Amino acid sequence: MATQQKEEEKGDTSCREKILSQDFRDFIIPNYRLDQELVYPKSQICVQSLGFGYRVAYVDQSLGEELSIAAYGYNSIPNCYALLDMEAMNETGISVLQNYPGLNLRGKGIMIGFLDTGIDYENEIFRNIDGSSRITAIWDQTDQNGQPPDTFTYGSEYTNNQINQALKSDNPKEIVPVSDENGHGTFLASVAAGGENIQEGFTGAASEAEIAVVKLKEAKDYLRKFYGIRQKAVCYQETDIVQGLRYLHLLALKKQKPLVMCVALGTNLGGHNGMSSLSRILGSYSRLVDRCVVIGGGNEANERHHFQGKLNQVGEVQEVEMRVESGNTGFVAELWGTIPNIVTAYLISPSGERSPVISIRQGSRYQLTFPFEQTVVDVEYQLFLRDGRSQLLFLKFDHPAQGIWKIGVQSLGRADGEFHIWLPVREFLDGNVYFLEASPDVTLTEPANTDDPITVAYYRGADKSVDINSGRGYTRDKRIKPDFAVPGVQVLGAGGNGTFVRRSGSSVATGITAGACAMIMEWILNQPIPARVTTSQVANIIILGAQQNTFSEFPNRQWGYGTMDLYQSLDRLRRL
Repeated sequence: MATQQKEEEKGDTSCREKILSQDFRDFIIPNYRLDQELVYPKSQICVQSLGFGYRVAYVDQSLGEELSIAAYGYNSIPNCYALLDMEAMNETGISVLQNYPGLNLRGKGIMIGFLDTGIDYENEIFRNIDGSSRITAIWDQTDQNGQPPDTFTYGSEYTNNQINQALKSDNPKEIVPVSDENGHGTFLASVAAGGENIQEGFTGAASEAEIAVVKLKEAKDYLRKFYGIRQKAVCYQETDIVQGLRYLHLLALKKQKPLVMCVALGTNLGGHNGMSSLSRILGSYSRLVDRCVVIGGGNEANERHHFQGKLNQVGEVQEVEMRVESGNTGFVAELWGTIPNIVTAYLISPSGERSPVISIRQGSRYQLTFPFEQTVVDVEYQLFLRDGRSQLLFLKFDHPAQGIWKIGVQSLGRADGEFHIWLPVREFLDGNVYFLEASPDVTLTEPANTDDPITVAYYRGADKSVDINSGRGYTRDKRIKPDFAVPGVQVLGAGGNGTFVRRSGSSVATGITAGACAMIMEWILNQPIPARVTTSQVANIIILGAQQNTFSEFPNRQWGYGTMDLYQSLDRLRRL
């Protein structure tokens, strides 16, 4: 028995090294793809379950082909996700329910899970009245010095007992060395579940909820290179995010707590139809009882990173103009269509050099060279993707010349003739790149286009106007998203070293909504005949009370079904 245990520990250590090593690539593999079961020596591969019919394989890069969509499949290569960067509590009806006699909803008995940059666990707003921590556990994926969580092989888990020991210590970081250098995760947790600070006039939404935290490790260098992500950008890879979701789910099961998953991460890459691996897994969690998934819609509506075109007849060509400013070392662009809309494309450089028309052979790869501009563009064409009859042209620009580039899009087969092109989110670019005739619609970042989870837009609480940057719907396949809007501009929350700051953006609204969902779950579970809770149930209650008095029509692309008003939601239920 002792020998077996030593072998398992040795295997865990070996797998941990592969997960962390820059020399190993990560692949997401659906369980039904038996042809992708990688048969290599155990010293050069590690395979782990992600749940819901997916596995992750960590493979020595010396064993495989050059990294490409054609070789491995679009959804097998992990995507990279960026952070979505008291008045709000009054605006959303939260403060009324916190103090309303007979309700006093503060998220008690509910766990809220965050996948982010960590947390300042020493901050007093994350403590109970007796000084103990409300943080159930922290999984720090970046720390390899402690014990990983059960069934996981990397990172370090710190329990509530350890956190409480640290809080009583003169040197807390010697016991729990978790920090939040960025501050994003701490702020997010504060608006969702921070306790009251009378002096600052602050309270989070679910101020008595339990907190669980995953501090994500940053993406590997090979993925940054593949997607052309600027060197200093903060980004997290899909495999670590999915592992973090699984950890939060298992922790909630162990503690027998309902769980809200707060996902304030996003990317412009992907089909924008809820069919990516992360989207499918989030959808599966959202359909479980006692689980609620909240996703931010992003900040991309005003970045001019989306083009939507329409070709009215077969053979028609539309030239899309894209401005590339100085300082860009590289970026990717994705052109998506839906079969039977079939398109091909060509490129025209700023000096007028024109590439050949790209062949539509399935799984084709090309390298387009523009000598005058000293620019190389790698192109991959996928005609039959498994995510909803989609067609993809993946273009990767290496050291693109400054000026106006044109993407000529030609129709070869037509239904409604629509096509979309997305550029990376602002955080991933090292210089400005944008479309001259961009569309602010269909700018919800992925995975916010997923059907079952709650997707949140944000607005200015002061004047009740939608923020110009808030991602807009609908999805590429025309489903209604976002679900509703929440204040997300100049909201007060926790900064570093016990200070308070004001922040704006999609993450702020996502955090507030996660806390609000915990309050609704608490209310449902405290009914005389308590029901099991699902994401759709929570979403429907919020939508029932959403304010629409400022709209000419609803639902709409900016606000979804309206602005969140929790008090009105429960008041309408009471009157039914």
